[in-house]
Amino acid sequence: MTVKRNFLLGSTVLAGVLAVAAPSFAQEATQSDGEGATEVGEIVVTGSRIRRPDLTSPAPLSVVNSETIDEKGFANLADAINEQPVTGVPISPDGDQAGFGVGRSFINLFNLGSNRTLVLVNGRRFVGANVASIFSGAGAGGQVDISSIPTALVNRIETIQATGGAIYGSDAVAGVVNVITNTEYEGVEFNVEYGLSERNDAQQIRTRITAGDKFLDDRLSLSGSYEYAETDSLIYTDRDRTALQIFSALNPANRNATDGIPAQIYYYNRRIPEITQGGLAFRTAGIGLANLLTIANPNGAGRVAAQFAPDGSLVPYNTGTFYQASIASGGDGLNLAELTSLQAPVKRHNATMFGQFNITDNVRLNAEVFYNHTAASEDFNQPIYNSGLFGGNSGALQMSTANPFLPAATRAAILSQPTPLPADTANPGERLFFLQRASTDLVEPNNITESDTGRIVLDLNGDFEAAGRRFNWNTAVNYGQNEGFFQQDNIVQANFLQAINVNRSATGAIQCADATARAAGCQPLNLFGQGARSQEALDYIGTTFRQDYSIKQTSYEANFGGEVVELPAGWAAFNVGYEYRKEESEFQPNDASRLGIGRSAAIAPLKGEFDTSEWYAEVAVPIVGGDFTLPFVRALDFDASYRSVDHSEAGQDESWSLGARWRVNADLTFRGSKSRSFRAPAITELFLPASSSFITATDPCDLRNIDSGPNPTARRANCEAAFVGLGLPADFQLTSNIQAATQRGTTAGNPDLNNEIAEQETYGLIYQPSFVPGFTFSFDYVKIDLTAAISNFSLTSILQVCYDLPTPDQAACSRFQRGRAGFELGGTSLAGQILGADIAPNGVGPQTGFINAGYQNFEGFTVGAQYGFDLDDLTYWTNMGRLDFNFSLFQVEKQESSATGLGFDLSNTRNTLGNSDVRWKLDTAYRNGGFAALLTTRYTGEYVRSNTATIENFAPLTIGDQYLHDLSLAYTWENSFGLGARDLTARLQVRNLLDSEPPQYATGVGVYDLIGRYYQVGLTARF
Repeated sequence: MTVKRNFLLGSTVLAGVLAVAAPSFAQEATQSDGEGATEVGEIVVTGSRIRRPDLTSPAPLSVVNSETIDEKGFANLADAINEQPVTGVPISPDGDQAGFGVGRSFINLFNLGSNRTLVLVNGRRFVGANVASIFSGAGAGGQVDISSIPTALVNRIETIQATGGAIYGSDAVAGVVNVITNTEYEGVEFNVEYGLSERNDAQQIRTRITAGDKFLDDRLSLSGSYEYAETDSLIYTDRDRTALQIFSALNPANRNATDGIPAQIYYYNRRIPEITQGGLAFRTAGIGLANLLTIANPNGAGRVAAQFAPDGSLVPYNTGTFYQASIASGGDGLNLAELTSLQAPVKRHNATMFGQFNITDNVRLNAEVFYNHTAASEDFNQPIYNSGLFGGNSGALQMSTANPFLPAATRAAILSQPTPLPADTANPGERLFFLQRASTDLVEPNNITESDTGRIVLDLNGDFEAAGRRFNWNTAVNYGQNEGFFQQDNIVQANFLQAINVNRSATGAIQCADATARAAGCQPLNLFGQGARSQEALDYIGTTFRQDYSIKQTSYEANFGGEVVELPAGWAAFNVGYEYRKEESEFQPNDASRLGIGRSAAIAPLKGEFDTSEWYAEVAVPIVGGDFTLPFVRALDFDASYRSVDHSEAGQDESWSLGARWRVNADLTFRGSKSRSFRAPAITELFLPASSSFITATDPCDLRNIDSGPNPTARRANCEAAFVGLGLPADFQLTSNIQAATQRGTTAGNPDLNNEIAEQETYGLIYQPSFVPGFTFSFDYVKIDLTAAISNFSLTSILQVCYDLPTPDQAACSRFQRGRAGFELGGTSLAGQILGADIAPNGVGPQTGFINAGYQNFEGFTVGAQYGFDLDDLTYWTNMGRLDFNFSLFQVEKQESSATGLGFDLSNTRNTLGNSDVRWKLDTAYRNGGFAALLTTRYTGEYVRSNTATIENFAPLTIGDQYLHDLSLAYTWENSFGLGARDLTARLQVRNLLDSEPPQYATGVGVYDLIGRYYQVGLTARF
C-alpha cells in the first residue's frame, strides 16, 4: 500500500536527516503527585503551549503513566483510557461491529460522541481512522484509532476535560486525550504478554521490543519499538449472559394504563419466530404466524406449524411463546446470539521511531515516525434475509409447488393444506406459497478489514535569551495517512432471482428456467432447508463487496513564545502560533457496492477535502506567588488563550478559553476555566452524495404511540388529518411496519453546515491538608452546552417535527410518504405505512440528511483522592513497604439532547445504560522492594431503563449496580540471575477476579465486562 511505501521512504529520509540532526520535546518524565504528576524541569502540560515548572492546569487533568499501563497489562492504550470513570461507551472491537468499524477503538469522553474527543500524540494531531461514509458506525468525524498507537515508549496519557479548542482547534468539545511519549531511550527491552479467559478462550498475545541509544557525544539520540498484538474472537453464545438473549416485549397481563401492571417486561431466549435458517412456508408475504403452513402432527392429533429440514422435508416447527412481531421466547426461530460477534479478532503491528539531534546547544531537530498495520474481521454476522419483516428485495419469496427442488412428500404436504393456497396460474394444478428465510448458508458471514497507518513529524525547535528574557520557538510539519479496505461477501440480487426460478429440462435435470440466464452460467439454487444449496449455485449468485479508503492529514505549524515581563510572582509568559491543516478523505466502493447489486443499500463513493488557516495566542500571568504572597492568597495566576480559524467550508470561527488558579494556602487551591470550543463539520457531513440507507423509526401515528409524545393532543390531531388525506378513516388503527422492519431511504451531506459550538465551564478545588501528609483531595464540576449540533436528521426526528408541533412542518412532512387507502403489495395492505424507495409508487423513500439543528447539555463532577504512606512509619518494623490509594469518581448530573433543537423531543440519557449516575475506580497498591501488588475496584452504578418510564410502562425500572475487581502482581529481579539484563520483571494479572456478571437483565456490550475472569502473564527483560 501507499502508506507502506511512504513509511519506508520516510524512515530512510529520517535516518539520513538524523545522521546530522535531532529533537527534544518539552514534556519529560513525571512522578505521581496529588494532581497527577510533578515535574523535573519545565514541561508543556496538555491544554497549553507555554512551558511550566509543574504539571498543573486550571481545568481538570488526569494522568495515566506508563508504570500503570505495564502493571495492569493493558494490551493497548484504549483499555488504559477506557478504564477511567469519565470515559463513556467507546467504539471498540467489542460487540457487533456495524458498518466499517471492525477492529477500531475510538474514545468517548462524557458520552458526548467519539467525534467530540480530540486525540493528540505529543501535543499534535494524529491522522484519523474513521472512514468517510455513513456506514462507519461511529458518527462522522476524524476519530483516531488509539489502538494504532503502540504502548511502548509511552510516558503518560493526559486527559484534560471540557477545554482545549483554543489551543488545538476543532473537536475538543468533551476534552483532549494527549499521548505523550518518551523521545529518548537507552538500552533494550523485551516484553511478552499472554492472556486466556477462565473459559479457555479469548486468547490474547502481545510482544514488543524497544531499543535506543545515544551517539555523537550524546548529541544524537535514536530510539524505536516494534509491537505485535493479537486477540481472538468470541460469539454471543460463548457467554451465558449474552446467550440468554434478554429482551423486552409486551406484557400480556397488562390491561390498561392505570392498572399498575407494566406494559413491558423482560424475557429470556429471544427468537425471531417469523424466520429460520432453513426456511418457513407462509400462506402470504406477511409475518402473521397464523399464516404458517402446517403438517399433520407426527406426535399426536391435529396439525402443527412446519419448517423446512435440511433435506427439504417439512417437520414440526415450534414458534415459541409469541409476544410481538419478531419477538418470541424460545422455540425454533432465528437465534441472533448464534450470529452476533462479542469480540472481533484483531491483529496489529505497531512500529515507532524517534530521533533527537542537537544541532547546537540551542537548536534541535526532532523527528517521529509511526507505522501501524491492523487486520480485523467479524466472523459472525447477520444473514441474508427474505421475510415479511423487511421490504423490497429482502421481502418474502413467492414459490410454487411446481418447484422441482421440493421433495414429493413436501409438495404433497403443501398441497394438502386445510385451506387451499392461491392457485399458480402459470402451472395448472399447482399452488403458491411464500418462503421466509434467514440465509446463513449463501455467503461467508464475515467482514474483513485491513489498514495501514503512517505518520511522520519533523520539528525544528530552539530557545534563546534576549533582553534578560528566555524565548522558545519551533516550526514543524506533520503528515499522516491511513488507507485500507473493507470486504464482505454478498450476493448479486439479479442472479439470485434467476437462480431460484427453476424448472426441469427435457432430460429431467433441474435448471434455471430462463434460457438467457442459463447461457450466462446460471446455476439452480435450492433454498428448501439449510445447506441445501450447491457450490455451483453459490459461485453464480455470490460476489465480493469491497470498499477502499484513504485518509490524509497534513499540517504545518510555527510557534514563538517566552517571557514577557517579570512580575512579583514570576514571569508572565506567552505563546503565539500559526497552523495550516489539510484533511483529505476518499472512499471508493467497488462496482458491486456502488451499484447496490446485493441486498445492502448502494454505497456511494465519496471524495472531499478541506483546509484550515488558524492563528492562536496564549498568555499565562502569575499575579501572586513565590516570595510575593497576600493574606489568603499564596498564589494566583490566570491563563487566557484565543484561536481564530478560517475553514475552507465552514468559514470563520473562533475559540477561546479563560482559566484561573487561586492557592489560598499550603493546603487549599481553587481552579476554574471557561471556554468556547467547536467541532467543524466532517468530510462525510459536508460531501456525502445522496446515498441509499436502510431506515427504522418510531412512528408517532402508530396506535401504540398516537396518544403519547410531548403533545399528545397535537399528535393525534395531526395523524388523524394525515389518515383522512390518505383516504383512510380518521380513527384508522395503524400498526407501523417501520418500527420493526427497515425501509430503504436516502441520506445526503450538506455543504452549508456550520460549526458545532460548545460553551464549557469547569470549577474545582484541590485540598492537600498539611496535617495528613501524602493525602490529596480534588473536586471538579464540568458543564458543557453544545448548540448547532450536527446530526444526520433521522426519520424519527422528521416524524416528530411533522406530527408533534401544533402546526405540522410541511418541509419535514414532504421528506416521506405513506401508502394511500387500497395500496398493497403481495396481498398485504400498506395503507398508512411509511413507504421505502423500493415500494413507493414514485420510487422515493424517506429522505434524511445532515443539519445544524440539535443541542446537548451536560453537567457532572469528578472527585479524586490519593493517599500514600510508608508502612515503616506505622510500625516498629522496617522494610515493610509502601501502600498507596488512588480513588476517582465521576457523577453525571445532566445529560440531555434534542435532535430537532426544538426541545419537545428532549432525550434525557442521564442514568441510563452506559451512562450510570455514578462510576468510580479505586486503585490500591502495595510495593516492597521488587514486589508490587495492585488491586483495582471499579464500580458502575445502577441505572434506569428510561427517565420517563413508570411502573405502568416497564418493569423492572432499575438495573442494579456492579463491582469489578482486577488484581495485578509483579516481581522485579535486579541483574536477572546473571543473564545480562538490568532487570527482569514477571507479572500476573487477573481481571474480573470474582468472575462477576453484569447485573440481572443487563447485557451492555462495551459497558460491562462480559468475558469473565481473565488471566494474563507477562515477562519484561531490560538490558
